[in-house]
Amino acid sequence: MYQESLDFKQHIHILGVSYVSNFLDRVGFSILEVNIDQNHHYQLLAKINKKSLLIAIRTAHRPKMGTLDTCTMEKLLRESEKLNAKPHFAGLTVVPLDGNDTEHDGSSEGQMLKVVFSGIRAIRKQGTTPPHHYLFC
Repeated sequence: MYQESLDFKQHIHILGVSYVSNFLDRVGFSILEVNIDQNHHYQLLAKINKKSLLIAIRTAHRPKMGTLDTCTMEKLLRESEKLNAKPHFAGLTVVPLDGNDTEHDGSSEGQMLKVVFSGIRAIRKQGTTPPHHYLFC
């Protein structure tokens, strides 16, 4: 099925990155860097009022929501420290515009998709992580 293919996953990832980038631009952020690699630990570096945000974006097909795994979150936290940026995450969902949006097995190439976006949340360091833990990420 197209929905399960790497092309489709890359397509919805790029759709999510574009959506968040355009949203931030509309509300006054300067987009300093865009990375569309879905395996990279962040996709956007944005700035507003001398504050930088490093944003990981993950997009999934309904009924799923884009999620951030622990290893990627740790990489995001470390990179944000290096860049003096605040780490953030945006999890998005795409829904087909035609047909039943709960039956996602029927997604096909060229189908119109709607992005469901509930905002960007700050990522905070949870306690202290032993240094050896980073060897696995």
